[in-house]
Amino acid sequence: MSIDVKGVNFSYNKNTSHENHVLKNINLTIDKNEFVGITGEIGSGKSTMVKLFNGLFIPDTGKVSVEGLDAADKKVRRKVGLLFQNPHDQLFAKTVFEDVAFAPSNFGITGDELTERVYESLQLVGIDKKLADISPFKLSGGEMRRVALAGILAMKPEYLILDEPTSGVDIKGKIELYNNLEKIHENGTCIIMITHQIDDLFPVANKIVLMNQGRIVFTGTSDEYLDSIDFPAPEITILMRELQKQGFDVRSNVSTVDDAYKEINRMWINTGRGK
Repeated sequence: MSIDVKGVNFSYNKNTSHENHVLKNINLTIDKNEFVGITGEIGSGKSTMVKLFNGLFIPDTGKVSVEGLDAADKKVRRKVGLLFQNPHDQLFAKTVFEDVAFAPSNFGITGDELTERVYESLQLVGIDKKLADISPFKLSGGEMRRVALAGILAMKPEYLILDEPTSGVDIKGKIELYNNLEKIHENGTCIIMITHQIDDLFPVANKIVLMNQGRIVFTGTSDEYLDSIDFPAPEITILMRELQKQGFDVRSNVSTVDDAYKEINRMWINTGRGK
């Protein structure tokens, strides 16, 4: 049960004077039980790569398969849901209910089952069903993003891709998003989150993929990343590395504020200054 990418190359404007080779010999396996963070600088190929996962793009060479099916197979559209960075790109209906119901209804879901899926999805992303009858464009930006996410969840995808989901989101919104994604993951959905802001990955992802200039340069666990990659790194990791260089007895492979606090407090106690 996985997404498998083997020997994939992809170019925009292929066979023209403006050809841009954006993916170069990509090999990657994403298992169903994983929460994967894909990071790298803007333009490194992250968003292009995941659009191969549900057949939006077709590789020039190589193969992308989802649980044995070619990613271009229409059946894959029900397995892989993609949330774009801008919710305006996915919202269009007159009401929140109609927007969330659109995708599953296109796959033949009707009646009570459709209604149940809509309200379950809204509840999962923290949208009150009282908002179901209003226009999605009257909601806040954060609420619109959650409605767009609910529209994908209503299809009950096995793999959920989110492209820069924390862009423009404040701290409170990020915490709500993380909580929602953890619930979705616990319910059996593989999460694939793309962001160039690496600090946003470590609170939730258990597997990190780093891209650079169209190539995958690292794949591994969060701990393996911190032990082997100097840059990019979470800001708190950079701080802990600097403390270590200054002679403080702290671990540098720390990626969250909570873990950094525990590590500094441990050091403080060991020096006899803490309680």
